[in-house]
Order: sequence, then structure tokens, then C-alpha cells
Amino acid sequence: MMKLGFGDKARRYFWVLLFATYSVSAAGVVIDVLGDEYRHLSQVAVTAVDSDEQVRMSGAAQVAAVYRASSGAPFSTLPPGSTFKMVWPDGSSEYVMIVSPSSNVGVETIPGSAQKAPVPSVDDGVVNDATADASPIVGAR
Repeated sequence: MMKLGFGDKARRYFWVLLFATYSVSAAGVVIDVLGDEYRHLSQVAVTAVDSDEQVRMSGAAQVAAVYRASSGAPFSTLPPGSTFKMVWPDGSSEYVMIVSPSSNVGVETIPGSAQKAPVPSVDDGVVNDATADASPIVGAR
């Protein structure tokens, strides 16, 4: 077995570090539209993964434009081919891909990436309508 010198070890660690850094940065962006800057956008307020695809793409394009505008480098943020995860107001989510940052609908949804919103349970401290008692006892002592 050949013994590696300091230069060879440093070179290997450099490539491992570079790969790890790239992997983390390529993981993507998650945009939660409940943030103050996105919550009141016209195409976002009532959108979910069950909405029409054109409505979802329009809302995602609107969010991407605001995200770019609020970043420090708007012309290099979310370039064509990049993907990000949209978390809609109801908690549902999906991944979208930027196809043209200059278009008003410059994103495409990624097929199969849509996730329905989680249903709250009694254990979460929220009682949904299906488990609520329909006839509360009034005046019981």
C-alpha cells in the first residue's frame, strides 16, 4: 500500500470539501409563502397544490420575482434551471423549476413533487371538524 503525502491528502480533502459544499448549495431554496413579503401576493393568497396548474405556476413566478428582488444579487439569484420548493398557504408544497426569469410565468411545476397539506390531529392540540362533538352539553354543572 502506498503512503500518501501531505499534498495528496490535502488535495483529497479539498475535493471532498468542495463536493460537500456544492451538495449543500445545490439542495435548493424553500420559500414559505406565509412570510410577510409573500403572504399578500395576489396569485398566492388562495393557491394550493389542488389549484389549477396555471394558477400555481403564476403564483410561483410571482414569489420567485419577489425573492430575486429582495436578494443581494437579483440577476444571479434563481437562474434558469434552478429549482425551489413552494410551501403554499394551506401547508401543501411542491417543487418548481425556473425556465425563464424574464417571463411572467417563467416557472414549471415538477411532476410528482406535490405534497398535500398535513391534516391536523387532536394530538396537535387542534381539533378538526371530523372529531369535534356536534352537540355540546349546555348548562352542565
